[in-house]
Amino acid sequence: MDSRKRTFVKTLLWRIIASGTTMVVVFALSGNVMLGLTAAAIGIPLKLIMYYFYERFWTTTIEWGKVSDNPSELTAKDVSSGSSGRPRGALAQRARSP
Repeated sequence: MDSRKRTFVKTLLWRIIASGTTMVVVFALSGNVMLGLTAAAIGIPLKLIMYYFYERFWTTTIEWGKVSDNPSELTAKDVSSGSSGRPRGALAQRARSP
């Protein structure tokens, strides 16, 4: 799980990237620098708050796609043998060839 501080720093950094993108897009479409700056300024506080809660929601509520931080749960599984217990696949066949 991410700490609140990590989530906050990620939120701020993402907001800088996203607001810069908004400013460039609005400027490119309108040709008006002030309109681009205004759009970015309005979006910064609103989207910063929304992203923070979105990130915390995923971190604390959604279990899908999470991997364990516990090394004892990360074990290798034997995938090289079939139900007969004998190795299968091209490498196993080559190993058995004289």
